[in-house]
Amino acid sequence: MKPIIGVLGRIEKTVDDLNTTCIWEAIRKSILRKGGIPILLLSPKKISYPQESEAKLTKKEREGIREALSLCDGLLLQGGTNWYLFDELYYQEALALNMPILGICLGMQMMAKVDCGIKGLEDENLSRIQTGLNHCQKNQQYVHSVYLKENTLLTTLVDKTKIKVNSRHSYHVSKVKNLVVSAISEDGIIEAIENPNKSFVLGVAWHPEDMLDYDKSANRILEGFIEAAKKYQNKK
Repeated sequence: MKPIIGVLGRIEKTVDDLNTTCIWEAIRKSILRKGGIPILLLSPKKISYPQESEAKLTKKEREGIREALSLCDGLLLQGGTNWYLFDELYYQEALALNMPILGICLGMQMMAKVDCGIKGLEDENLSRIQTGLNHCQKNQQYVHSVYLKENTLLTTLVDKTKIKVNSRHSYHVSKVKNLVVSAISEDGIIEAIENPNKSFVLGVAWHPEDMLDYDKSANRILEGFIEAAKKYQNKK
């Protein structure tokens, strides 16, 4: 059976200024391309999160998160513009289950916030990028180089210590606590983090899902994630 990959839905605005919860097409297609089946994980609350962004979840709603994750073999934290409390709870529950997790861009930033134990949705662990390198360049195949640390999950996946990546983020993670930094950009910005005590917990600041047609390292990251989900599925 193909592994089921739960993707945290992103709450965004449509052109008509309506709220929608979505999965980016590049994410959906990348999961299918690598042999997984994507499903969208949603907020269990009946309220609209953009208006009630810090609303707490009830015990029953938290149980709903666990039930939704029980359908999954892996969790993908996709990029976007905002995350909410339910995102963090999905992530924490998946961590407790030792479920394979891949965080991309905003997903990686959320991982770092939870890791540092920051309360509330304002995250002082995120800093506006202020270097000579523009990290927010859309529709570019490659923007800058990334240097990978040895003996990390990321290095094992791509089998390199230097790769080129795309980049379209304006904020960066400034620190981690229990997670480890596995890559930095050429201007010293944290580009990847991971949990060495879990089977597969990796966050990257770039978008490998958009690089599958031309980049081997991006393919290996997604392939490694799906393979870890298959192993998790077999152990369930």
